Amino acid sequence: MSVSALFDAEDRRRAAVFEQDWRKRRLAHRLQNLGWLLLVSALLAVSLELSELRNSSVGLGWGERVATFVDRMTPHLRADALFASRNTDGSLASWFYDLPLWLVAIRETVAMAIVGTLVGGVFALSLSFLAASNLNANRPLRVLIRRSLDAARTIPDVILALIFASAFSLGPVAGVLTLIVSTTGSLGKLFSECMENARIREVEAIAATGGNWLLQMRFGVIPQLLPQLVSYWLLRLELNLSAAAALGIVGAGGIGVELQRAISFTEFDTYLAILLLIIACITVIDLVSERLRHRLIGAMA
Repeated sequence: MSVSALFDAEDRRRAAVFEQDWRKRRLAHRLQNLGWLLLVSALLAVSLELSELRNSSVGLGWGERVATFVDRMTPHLRADALFASRNTDGSLASWFYDLPLWLVAIRETVAMAIVGTLVGGVFALSLSFLAASNLNANRPLRVLIRRSLDAARTIPDVILALIFASAFSLGPVAGVLTLIVSTTGSLGKLFSECMENARIREVEAIAATGGNWLLQMRFGVIPQLLPQLVSYWLLRLELNLSAAAALGIVGAGGIGVELQRAISFTEFDTYLAILLLIIACITVIDLVSERLRHRLIGAMA
């Protein structure tokens, strides 16, 4: 047998072994995916059964229940009286009958969100330097800070609001403290993960020139990550605005108090009016934060 024939036979044998191994791997991968699919499907089915999502306590199907609720929330406006006075049924003024009070409550909600986001973000930024593995070599301190951030992040906002309300009485103070704690926990995790992606050469260069730890962080780390940090910060502001509106339902001040009053008196169309105000406020903040983010990224480019 010639040398070329030997090489051809060896190549065919290797190709057959490779193809057989590839088929085994593909079969194992498909079986693994099938197993995960069955597991997730089983968990979903059990969860649906335990949550009683399919059951109806009012004798109506899901579609009918949603349609009935939407009909109750929709105001019965009339085209001929749309811009009439507050005392005229079917007018916008009668729908938004308490608009001045709602705007004051919205202003309080926005103030709560801004203070909670700003103070919580400052705490989160300060702790994130110590929670990043590439910036803090003290493992016990790093683990302690990370677990503290986990605890602050995992406690539900409503429970925190109830705790602070019992300690500081009902009002916006409880809401602000709740937002500070939750913001510190969530942004602390995001900021520390950003810090771990920072290049260390800039930090080492500042250290080589005699810069202390604060200067290393200020001029070596923050300029690299500033667009990401601001993006997370502004996103958290939008989330805190929604959270501040919800916290008012448990007595933490803001527009949520008015929403809770409407719920108590089953004023379904008032639900929608207040929700539209909240959505409009969040949209404005989103547009402003988007412009700020783009301007900052353009300035840093």
